[in-house]
Amino acid sequence: MRGVKEVKSYIKKRNINGEIIMFKAEQAKTSASAAEHLGCEVAQIAKSIVLKAETPILVILSGDMRVDLKKLSEVIGEKAKLASPEYVSEEVGFIIGGVPPMGFDRSIRILIDISIDRFSEVFSSGGSRDSILKIGVKELKDAVEYELVEVSK
Repeated sequence: MRGVKEVKSYIKKRNINGEIIMFKAEQAKTSASAAEHLGCEVAQIAKSIVLKAETPILVILSGDMRVDLKKLSEVIGEKAKLASPEYVSEEVGFIIGGVPPMGFDRSIRILIDISIDRFSEVFSSGGSRDSILKIGVKELKDAVEYELVEVSK
């Protein structure tokens, strides 16, 4: 299983300007609790949602939004559904609640929803349920291969 160590290594190797913040898991159980702990808006929490399609898909979107599966299916050209915890662990290598936007050991299709473009900086999971990655939106986009989409509601 991958975790914070792999995300830190990914950031360091690629000279990405991001910071891992550690705290108690219950402080980041939801986007709202993470935002409260960090002193930011819920929308500024960049959720990493894994979906099961022909291949795993990672959607990164604002904490105040949800994935619209109909819009997503239109964008990717196939049906997708929310992934089970087992699928996420097996296919993505991280646990649900700890999926970061980067640092995978295999190629994952990443879709970044336009909802995060409202901010210059976002907070996403850092690889575990007790870590947060603080990163600029531009830096995030420069760090991963992604498609910019509108799949939120």
